[in-house]
Formats: sequence, structure tokens, C-alpha cells
Amino acid sequence: MNFAGDGYYKLNRRLLLLVGLWPYEHSAYKYCQMILCNVIIIYTTICQIRYLMRHVIEDWNILKDKKEVEIIERYTYVGSMCTLILTIIGCTSVIVCLFIPLTPSILDIVAPLNVSRPRQLLFPGEFLVDQQKFFYAIILQIDVALGLIIATLIGTESLYVTYVQHACGMFQIASYRMDQAFNVKFVQGYPIEKKSIIICKRIIEAIFIHKRALEFSEFLWSSLAISYSILLIIGITSLIVNLFCFFQAVMFQKAIDEIVTLSFFIVGHIIYLFLGNYVGQILIDHSADIFQNIYITRWQSAPLQAQKLLPIIMQRSMKSCKMVVGGMFIPSLEGFATLMSTTLSYFTVLWSTHK
Repeated sequence: MNFAGDGYYKLNRRLLLLVGLWPYEHSAYKYCQMILCNVIIIYTTICQIRYLMRHVIEDWNILKDKKEVEIIERYTYVGSMCTLILTIIGCTSVIVCLFIPLTPSILDIVAPLNVSRPRQLLFPGEFLVDQQKFFYAIILQIDVALGLIIATLIGTESLYVTYVQHACGMFQIASYRMDQAFNVKFVQGYPIEKKSIIICKRIIEAIFIHKRALEFSEFLWSSLAISYSILLIIGITSLIVNLFCFFQAVMFQKAIDEIVTLSFFIVGHIIYLFLGNYVGQILIDHSADIFQNIYITRWQSAPLQAQKLLPIIMQRSMKSCKMVVGGMFIPSLEGFATLMSTTLSYFTVLWSTHK
């Protein structure tokens, strides 16, 4: 690439060459760089998922009490149901997106008119070819890309929900163990010294489970913080653009199918943002509940040695487990309200500037 302004793009060229994205480089080195970068990203992701999955397996193997197994099974079942529902929604979305552009062609066969109905792409764009001539090829490309995006999104998001449910189950088990530690009927008939040892042992077991739940949650959040920061920015920007296009379509009385499509996109954005924040709220509530559960137990009747162990877990549980995205945003119901308020504010500014 040689032109008068070539010198101003040297740094950009070198940076993109490092990751194999410079479009004017066709050497084997470029493709090796692309492969290497993709391998590093995939390997890092696999290692994180493997660590979390190994942690889950160890947690299941630790649990021996029947009630504790029932608790973790109940929470894991909720996660699996969420995965199933998200998969059904994703598959339905892909099928709908496939048939919407094909509706005119299907109607031409079922109920033909004197002229063919106009065909439109679901996502208008510049494809550098005759869109009507290569209509079906473009639809195939869009559907394949959309299917891959949705499959990746569902695969990662459903696993995230399942992991959060697992962490909530572990926090609930810690609360259960703490409640059982002060259950009088389990220490009746024992001398005071033996009773103190049993209660202390049960408290230590509860602290151990609580610690594992915290470690799991913190590693999960640290793994997702950067990617969710990027997704948050993209999601808010996309929602603002779709709101702007929707109001334009309504104000200028454009085709009803365009208005309906934009409505679905806006609702989808809002639901996605709400679910992500709702899952974060669930974990916050479960991590904070253990403090309340300890407070209402009969800890006053426990031996002094056992009471001295309580501040360890109470002090940590006073600070709820939460993910901080971008250093300032916390996924929660309050965070969702803040996102909606921010989105509407930016949309209002954009709309007033456009007018």
C-alpha cells in the first residue's frame, strides 16, 4: 500500500500486523498470526471454563448430607431449565429470522399476484453485489452468521446463569450448615466439652463452604468483567440506535414490517439487559442472606468458643458478592434501572440533536 499519506498509518499497520488483521498483508506470517491469536483466545477461555467446571465437580463431591445435595440439585435444575428455555428462544429466533425475508417469495407461490412482491433483507446493508440477484445467497450468509452469534451467546450466557445458580446453591448450603450448627437436638445428651467441639466443627464446615462459594463467585466475575464491559457498551449503543430508528420509522410512517422488526429488537435488548442484571441481583441477595441467617440463629446458647468463630463469617458476609463492570457498574435491579435511565437520556439527546 503506497500513497502520499502512507506514513501516517505506519503505527496502525504494525499494530494490526501483530494480530494478523492488516488487510494488505498476504504472507504466511499474517495467517500464522491470525491462527495464533485465535488459539490464545480460545485456549484462555477453555482454561477458565475448565477451572470453573472443576470447582463445580469438587463442590458436588464434597457434599455428603442428603439435604445439602437436594439444595444444590434444586439450584442446578433451575440453571438447566434456563439453558433449555434460552436454547428454545434462540432456535425460534433463528427460524423466524430465516422466514421473514422469505415471506414475499412464499406468498408469491401460495397467493400469486400479477407482479412479484418486493423482497427485503432483515438487516439492510451494502453487500457490493446485486441484492436481488444474489438474494438467497445473502440470506444464507446472514442466517449462518446469525446462527453462530446466537449459538455463542446462548452457550456462554446459559453457562453463566448455571454457574451463578451453583454459587447461590453453595451460599444456601453454607446458611443451612450454620443453622444446623446451632440446632439443639443434634447436641442433646453430650457433655459441655463435646457439645462445644461439635458446634465448632459444624461452624468451620459452614465457613469452608462459604469460602468456596466466594472463591467461585470472585473467579467467575473476574473472568467475565472485561467481556461484560464490552457487551454492556455494545448493548446500550445498539439499544439507543434501535430506539432512534424506531421513532424515525413511526414519525415518518414507514412500512409496518420495519416498525414491528425494530420493536422486537428493542424488546430483545431490554429483556437481555434485565436478565443479566437480575441474575446479578440473585447472587447479591444469596451472598448477603447468610448474615441474616446467622443473626436469627440461636447463637446465644452456644459455647463461647463457638461464638468466637461467628465474626469470621459474619464480617465477610456483610459485604455482598457482586461484580463491578468497568469499575463503576454493578449488575443488579438498581443497575438495570440506571441503564434504562442512561439509555433514555442519551436517546433524548440524540433525538433532539437530529431534530
